Amino acid sequence: MNINPLYALPNLFTAGSIFLGVMSIMFSSNSDFQLACYFILISMILDGLDGRVARMTHTTSKFGVEFDSLADVVAFGVAPAMLLYFYMGQNYGVNGEGYKIVVSALFVIFGAIRLARFNIGSSENEPNSFVGLPIPSAAVLVILWVLMDIKYDIFAIEYKYILLIIAFVAGILMVSNIRYPSFKKVKWNLKTFVILLILLAIVFANYNRAFIETLSLFMSLYVLYGIFRWIFLIIRMQVKKIFKSV
Repeated sequence: MNINPLYALPNLFTAGSIFLGVMSIMFSSNSDFQLACYFILISMILDGLDGRVARMTHTTSKFGVEFDSLADVVAFGVAPAMLLYFYMGQNYGVNGEGYKIVVSALFVIFGAIRLARFNIGSSENEPNSFVGLPIPSAAVLVILWVLMDIKYDIFAIEYKYILLIIAFVAGILMVSNIRYPSFKKVKWNLKTFVILLILLAIVFANYNRAFIETLSLFMSLYVLYGIFRWIFLIIRMQVKKIFKSV
């Protein structure tokens, strides 16, 4: 039986994502948090490429889908959870240690649930959106704020627990029914292309001065968009019920 060697290509990207996730864990354990964060960011790029490479080379497979999910658990579940645990340090006593363990573990568990739900979900229902915050987005949200804290010391020692709150909220959003836009099936037209160019221009214009700040802003707005959209839809639904009952 002849096996197409191209099938290995997208899986190499996936394997690279796992490798970088493991490297991130190792660097986190050695307190090199900035490099650990960058490993996860690069892993996200590889994660975005593997599916596209598979579609371009017509080598999509069930194995690739499952392999990608396992890679995501490592790179975007375990790696950011361990980064958060080590970054928080040992300044909170016994209770603080317990909080770190619980939040870090829940982040991985919620991420795994999110991936399992995504795998069994049907793409026929609102294909241009995700149900729940995607695990790569949750991971990047956490590490970007860690990078912001490394750069500006936003959260002093007594306020670093805010990072735990951010991670916990991100975990809850992963298993929620809040919908987030998916860019995998964007219809490329002139309007979309112009918007993409504007966003890229903003990112590259701030590359040297505020690259991390720009990414943090975009990712935070993406997360908040889903929350505010969900609140708006609930309010609109309640208003419709009130008017119908009148």
